Amino acid sequence: MTVNAWLTARAVELGAALCTAAILIGGLAIGVPFLIERIPEVFLYSFCCVSAVLLRAAIDLAVRASALAVHGIRPAPAPAAVHLEPSNA
Repeated sequence: MTVNAWLTARAVELGAALCTAAILIGGLAIGVPFLIERIPEVFLYSFCCVSAVLLRAAIDLAVRASALAVHGIRPAPAPAAVHLEPSNA
């Protein structure tokens, strides 16, 4: 996945989460009765929607960086063979 594709996917997820939060909080603002009865839950759900997307992006980025770092580590070259032969001096 390219960087632009990854950023686009995360932007879509974040946009959806922000839209959901805006609809819920907007519903509170206009006085939707079943939302008014659950004000703390609405704010908690709105916060959790957005923070879950951000946390998922952070975890995904950390895993990708770790995989890239591990893949970039090359094994040390094997030591040269040492032959112990008696000298004819």
